[in-house]
Amino acid sequence: MADAAVTATDWIWGITYSVLASIIGGASKLAIRKSWIIHGKLQPSGCSSVVLPPDLDIAESESRELSTIEIMESAFSTEDDGSPKLCRISKAKAVSWFLYFCGMIGMSFLNPLCCVLAMQYANPSILAPFSGLTLVWVILFSGVVVGEHPQQSQKVACALIVFGEVLVALFGDHTNASNMDVDDVIASYVDPAFITFMIAMFSFITVLHLIIKRFPKTSLLKKMAWGSVGGAITGFQNYLKDSLTIFKATRRDGGPLPALFYLFFILAMTTGFAGLLCLSACMKRYDATYASAMFVVSFVITASSMSAVHYHTFADIGGERAIVMYLLGLCILIYGATILVKPKAAACLPDKGSDHSQMSDGSKEETLLETAERRC
Repeated sequence: MADAAVTATDWIWGITYSVLASIIGGASKLAIRKSWIIHGKLQPSGCSSVVLPPDLDIAESESRELSTIEIMESAFSTEDDGSPKLCRISKAKAVSWFLYFCGMIGMSFLNPLCCVLAMQYANPSILAPFSGLTLVWVILFSGVVVGEHPQQSQKVACALIVFGEVLVALFGDHTNASNMDVDDVIASYVDPAFITFMIAMFSFITVLHLIIKRFPKTSLLKKMAWGSVGGAITGFQNYLKDSLTIFKATRRDGGPLPALFYLFFILAMTTGFAGLLCLSACMKRYDATYASAMFVVSFVITASSMSAVHYHTFADIGGERAIVMYLLGLCILIYGATILVKPKAAACLPDKGSDHSQMSDGSKEETLLETAERRC
């Protein structure tokens, strides 16, 4: 089926929805990170709350945790105006949950809705680069919203990631397999190359899970695993794409929707939500810039690899130059990720000479309530 021409009006609407999706994505990620920071400040030591404050390393923050008795004494003391601090803690918990649910709704419903609407007006080759704007919003507003000021190395890494994503989007395959029927979709899933890819990906995700469970908290591999697992799971975009292909083929040919459509749709929802939960867990432990950037990197690499095997994108990219630029974009993405995984970039720590009195809350009491990663 021939591609329809993109008019100026369609282009504007497509870009508008795509930019709106990136704004919602960035705001949702910052809201989730902020909720975990508030939640971490209210937890006594010994709980499973895992929040890494931006200005404390793990060893230092562990040494500054309060005991349960100190937390209770602080909670039942009074403010200067005579109001109990317990009321303030209850309000803080309510704000934490509100921000968390707003972030989850934004990432699981509003962001995908805007992306689908954008696809109605413009070609994916125009819209795809704008997904990297999410990182821009996170970097611009993370200092104001969550008190985490990205370092120069993080800004450089995110710029490389956005640039690599643009190259992947511009020089990748933009075909849509509109003429496939149900039998073609089924045949694509029994292809030996695709089966091998799925086994490799499930093995990779299993390895990430084992690293998260068994490696120490200070391990760089553990940081990499937490940052990559969400995007790796969400990168299985074949379920959503193939369910839409089956839906269009059934409408074109007539007849009821096959059971395979519902299976793929459920798998698409499951992988998307599971990846979102992993992203939320990563933001519970690391700063918003690191979590967002690593999610984008692992998502793009997984989706690109899946497309190359499942949809044979290299056969449709169009020329050796485009293939070279496509691979160059992936390499730049990976290089940007390696910068982020470095300790200073991942933990977002201040210089050794910085004053802890310049923390976002500015109060000694809030400083004492900050907790770090803790095993039950």
